[in-house]
Amino acid sequence: MTEEWAAAQPAGFADVLAGAIDVHVHGQSDLAAGTASRGADLAVLRLAQRYGMAGWVLKSHLWPTTDRAFMLREQAGPDFAVHGSFTLNPTLGGVTPTVVELAAAHGATVVFLPTWGAAADIGRGGYITTLLRRLAPSVDAFADERAVRVVDGNGRLTGAARDALDACAALGLSVGTGHIGLDESTAVVEHCAAIGHRRVLVTHPLHYVDDPAELRHLTDAGALVELAAAPLLHPDGHLHVRDLARAVEVLGPDQLVLSSDVFSRWVPPEPECLRLVAEQLAYLGVDRAALHRMLAANPRRFLGKDLG
Repeated sequence: MTEEWAAAQPAGFADVLAGAIDVHVHGQSDLAAGTASRGADLAVLRLAQRYGMAGWVLKSHLWPTTDRAFMLREQAGPDFAVHGSFTLNPTLGGVTPTVVELAAAHGATVVFLPTWGAAADIGRGGYITTLLRRLAPSVDAFADERAVRVVDGNGRLTGAARDALDACAALGLSVGTGHIGLDESTAVVEHCAAIGHRRVLVTHPLHYVDDPAELRHLTDAGALVELAAAPLLHPDGHLHVRDLARAVEVLGPDQLVLSSDVFSRWVPPEPECLRLVAEQLAYLGVDRAALHRMLAANPRRFLGKDLG
């Protein structure tokens, strides 16, 4: 990657990405050492800096990213924040306040609820489980035995989930909903609203609804809702950038966050994915102030870094 990348932005468009924080960066590599992305972490981080971005949240489906975040922070310098996270999949012990406490002690900023370990994701044949099967033939039995639902049969949060969310609030950790079902996300958002914890992001919910208006109860309750680039760029993806534009139109930009969530050879590096989607949204009529809010201001709120 060279300086030509930085010149790829049209005149005046750099202001949109100035101060942006990508809250969903998988990096190189997430699932396996041989899983290639378009650039190693530090090289892609340098591109993000050239684009004027201010930070990342590193996420892994398998392991904590706090060590990688610390190393990259040291290399990035003071003007680019790299936040580590834990994802409460079975490999890390599932949804439990103990893992949340250990995540905080290890310097995490964000805790994600289960992804491939969520019963909802297993039930719909999630993409990550499909990839994990190629690495670990026993993963189906492992996941089935430990599949997580954060609500009981009556739709109420389980005790473990409630305790884990309470721990996130007490320790100042942001919460991403992972791949849990929409009913589970609703219970999470309602509980966090009740305890005054506003740093909640419902991750890629357009996977689960046909009409973005179905998400209004989440934004009305104070949750942020993620619009990710990855489903637009995957060969099997079912979403179009016009679906994101429609979500902005219906829900408004105040509770929306734009992220990348990519990790594949066939897509550009994360900062370029953000630029690509943001520029397409601008073409479809989303104004630049709204784009900047979704790329910079709202991610800062999610991380507890409000400017005002």
